[in-house]
Amino acid sequence: MNDNIKEKLKFRIAISKMDSTEDEKTNKIASIKKLGLVACTIISISGVAFAGNTIIEKIWKVPEPIENPAFEITEENKKFNISEEEAKEIAIKKLKKAGLNSDILGSDNYKADVESDKIMYRFETEDDYSISIDGFSGEFFEIWNNQTQSQNKDEKISKEEAKKVANKYLKQFDIDTTGYDITEIKSYDAKKNSEKDEEEGNYVSIKYLKKYDETYNPYEYICIEINAKDNKFEYIRTENEAFDNNELKITKEEAIKIALMEDENVESNKIASVDATLEVVKMNTKAYERSLNKEEFYKPMQTVDYPDEARKYYLIDERIRNAWVVTIKYEDNYKDVVKRYTEGIWNYFVDSTTGEIIGGATMYYSN
Repeated sequence: MNDNIKEKLKFRIAISKMDSTEDEKTNKIASIKKLGLVACTIISISGVAFAGNTIIEKIWKVPEPIENPAFEITEENKKFNISEEEAKEIAIKKLKKAGLNSDILGSDNYKADVESDKIMYRFETEDDYSISIDGFSGEFFEIWNNQTQSQNKDEKISKEEAKKVANKYLKQFDIDTTGYDITEIKSYDAKKNSEKDEEEGNYVSIKYLKKYDETYNPYEYICIEINAKDNKFEYIRTENEAFDNNELKITKEEAIKIALMEDENVESNKIASVDATLEVVKMNTKAYERSLNKEEFYKPMQTVDYPDEARKYYLIDERIRNAWVVTIKYEDNYKDVVKRYTEGIWNYFVDSTTGEIIGGATMYYSN
């Protein structure tokens, strides 16, 4: 990465630290005032009170509505990203280091999300590879080998051999697997057009996740798929979204109570069952949006060709947290199959440290 890119990234980090420093000062002053009032603070979170001798800072902030969501890259977005030329330079260096042809023919850039300023810079090479660079971090995101598009239905590779080939490519692309475990490995039968749990296949996909103690962060991952034909990779993708690895202070029973109290204000249907599992989740606005207007929340899911322009979008700090995913299954009073499918189950994300509801999901939730 050249000095210009480093300086731009340092500037973005410095601004972020300035903001967080000011927040820390404010929070410390508030904490001192509270400690002066009571020696033992009783905190009430989502209607559940508990005693303790420490103050737990709340992390949830009311999401800001995006008034004029941009679906295409804007000049404003570009201010928060490295430039296309800087991204191209990074892509060329990565290709050269991997021993691939670095001649770039063109680009096809896109926004990572309508609710984000992040730009993904995607470049097409002379040898038919597509390589993408994260505009926020300036890091390699993924590469696709478009040379292998003719489907392999005959040659096979074992899972063990695929792992060896994968390790070779990850070293070639300078992707460090220290602290990662293989958490998923699947073989694919092209003739049957299905994944299968057998020791060999025409294609084998491997997923690595970053491990913290006994917890895996699904947002720090490496994925690679190997084609048995010539042992070439189909794609390689890696992403590193930092995990707060926050403490477990809220019990399963407390999390369920918090979720049920919130649900009383949203859902009129009777509950058939409720359970909770501890997961690593990304904060989102879904539970918040559902609480504002349940009918409006479900409308895009239940309407064919619902226009993107009609949807509501919000800004939120997408932190990665340990949370109880409280799954509520409602009694089946739905005459409409679409309503049953979209509304029959709801998941609340209850932060394992603060007890706040920090997101949600429809149907059965799985990372």
